Amino acid sequence: MNRTARSRRERFDPVSQDVPTRTWTVLAQDPSVLGPGKRALTTRVAVPAERLEAGPKGHRIHVIDFDATRNAYYEPRQQDFYSDRYEKTGDIDKLVNDPYFHQQNVYAIAMHVLCVFQTALGRPISWGFNSQAPQLKIAPHAFADANAYYSRESESLSFGYFSGESGDTVFTCLSHDIVAHETAHALLDGLRASFLRPSHADQAAFHEAFADVVALLSLLKSSELVELGLMEISDRRNLIKSRDLTYQSLRQKNILFKLAKQFGREMSFVRGDALRHSVALDPSPTLLGQQVYQEPHRRGEILVAVIFQAFLKVWCKRLEPRGTDRGIALNRAVVAEEAAAAARELLHIAIRGLDYLPPIDLNFGDYLSAMITADLQLYPNDSKYLYRKTLREAFASFGISPSGRRREDGAWDPPPTAEKLRYDGLHFETLQSDPNTLFRFIWENRNALGIDRDAFTRVTSVRPCVRVSTDGLVLRETVVEYLQTLRVFARELDRFGIKCPEGLSGQTFLPLYGGGTLVFSEFGHVKFHIATGVRSPRQSDRLKSLYERGAFNRDTGVGTQFADLHRRRMLGGAGHPEEQW
Repeated sequence: MNRTARSRRERFDPVSQDVPTRTWTVLAQDPSVLGPGKRALTTRVAVPAERLEAGPKGHRIHVIDFDATRNAYYEPRQQDFYSDRYEKTGDIDKLVNDPYFHQQNVYAIAMHVLCVFQTALGRPISWGFNSQAPQLKIAPHAFADANAYYSRESESLSFGYFSGESGDTVFTCLSHDIVAHETAHALLDGLRASFLRPSHADQAAFHEAFADVVALLSLLKSSELVELGLMEISDRRNLIKSRDLTYQSLRQKNILFKLAKQFGREMSFVRGDALRHSVALDPSPTLLGQQVYQEPHRRGEILVAVIFQAFLKVWCKRLEPRGTDRGIALNRAVVAEEAAAAARELLHIAIRGLDYLPPIDLNFGDYLSAMITADLQLYPNDSKYLYRKTLREAFASFGISPSGRRREDGAWDPPPTAEKLRYDGLHFETLQSDPNTLFRFIWENRNALGIDRDAFTRVTSVRPCVRVSTDGLVLRETVVEYLQTLRVFARELDRFGIKCPEGLSGQTFLPLYGGGTLVFSEFGHVKFHIATGVRSPRQSDRLKSLYERGAFNRDTGVGTQFADLHRRRMLGGAGHPEEQW
């Protein structure tokens, strides 16, 4: 593929064209969103063709339909595992009342999200379980409760069900966005396990915000759903006037951006008609400093708002060559296709940015620089749709600057001491796979890299990647993460240039966490070193945030943490500060 063609940024969807695939019918959003004629609004998602057993059970996903509340096990299909029985089913009641469809819905959506991540990152992804088990367990009817969550301890996604205000049973496993959201939690935990360590407010908010971004962009990749949302501004010929396709106009069509629509409506007595409606936040550089946005879920809404306002602007930019810049009305299907293309593109950028983040103590400015850098590596020519410029402007409208400040575009720079790095005695092959070799590299270059000598250091992952560059050549990178821990008494913080939170006892024994991400080129040389040190100025803000949230001397399991956080969100409360970790 030549550079001109690639610069148009028209990319194929998640599963590689060279991999045998199978498509499955799933709900485009949830049972409350119906298509014309009150028929079920479904879409089809592609997953790699694989051997299946009853469940469905494949090599990465195992659906186990056990209900702990009723102590009941719902039998899966025992035969005909590979056929899609629901492709032509339009009766929503049949789908809602068919447990086999529930099982198919969670398997297909979760597997599809996994494929999106692997395509974006250019490598297989492991789950974050301590056992290194290859299969994520999914319980579509896990309990009778208005909740759904990921648990590292049980290696599972658990989806609840409850009786809504209408009297109907609401199944969270039938909400496309909820399933995608929880799967994103599991994948992010596998990629960046330390993001769940206690840290400052931005990192605490990131897990929920990122999962929301994945969920909502996954919905918007469905042109069927977008077309439905645009019906109210279409005329009888399915045309939409250009004046209705501006940024402000589309932002008001909020049906496209509500997370868990049915779930929120059925719980409107506590939440209103959607769990979150972040895109409605008006940009303001003062929001991050307000007390209400120190709570992780509320703070995460700001990051979601940033991404989706960027999405709207890119969508409008993609419509201009179609005729909106000349006042031409567009067919609704064309408008929906451009929305789906923009959502696919931004989803890949959002996911690929994870490889260019520090492994711990991230802030929103780090994420902006990470996304810009990730996209720049593959698509130097951003002149047509201006994805990177649009992202920078959207972040800036909320007072967020890129952490990569040495470059005008906000991307990360190579290490300033790159020419001083030593590669003596190191072999290219082991640099791509062996943690011990990478530890030696860090050991030999700790001064040039600015890595603290006194902290305990360990290499936590070595991930070789194969990505496709703009000129169609194969680009190989290796992403390496290391973590550092330095334990000190609070009274010693001043010696490190770190402010001790006011009121914290000097006898408190504190862990200071740091670490970095090293990105090696296909030639085995360091391209980027993205780090936060154990003695960095960020530690002052981190400790202050943790102290204010009562996080010290607490040890909350990941499963309990996600369950409690989600329950508090769904009930509309932030919970006591001590409950955040």
